[in-house]
Amino acid sequence: MSEATNQTNNELMQVAITEVRAFVKNQTEKEAKAEQKAKAEAWTKYAALSMAFIALVAGYTFSKGGTCSGRVAKDLSEATYNQTNASDQWSFYQSKAQKQLLTELEINLKAAEKSDEEGLKALKAKVARYDKEKAEIQAGAKKYEDARDAYRKDAERMTALGGKFGQAAQAFQIALAIGGLCLLSKKRWLWFITLAVAAVATYLLVVALTTPLT
Repeated sequence: MSEATNQTNNELMQVAITEVRAFVKNQTEKEAKAEQKAKAEAWTKYAALSMAFIALVAGYTFSKGGTCSGRVAKDLSEATYNQTNASDQWSFYQSKAQKQLLTELEINLKAAEKSDEEGLKALKAKVARYDKEKAEIQAGAKKYEDARDAYRKDAERMTALGGKFGQAAQAFQIALAIGGLCLLSKKRWLWFITLAVAAVATYLLVVALTTPLT
């Protein structure tokens, strides 16, 4: 009985040892696979960091584009204001010119009559005053027109610059969209495309930032 028992115990022990070895081997293989998978997907951490940086630069680009749009709106508003003032000044000028014309007609009549020298002198002084007032009004109107033209020119520059920032922003949007697919699908080649598009977007941003405003 003791030998049979010993043999049974030995068999049970062998089975237990085999199971333990199988378990250890299985766990080791799982850990190796997990480690291999972690190494294979380590790039996704850098991909996520690059996406965060791209999103940051994209936000800055959108901000610059928004600044240009706000500047354009302000310039156009100022241009309209100065145009209105210039129009008012030219209307005032026309009013003075008409009054001067009537006064000159009256001078011609009095000159023909030769009866009121004092009145004639007063009318001539009035015409001289109208000439002076017209010159001042004309100068004011041209000043408003110059300001209007300056604001319109600046609006055109800001519109062109805003378009450049818009192109850069669109490129960054494309890069972010591709990057999102990259992180979802874990396709490394999509990350390289994301970086390439982001590089193009960065180039467009640099071009916009270095565009002279003159």
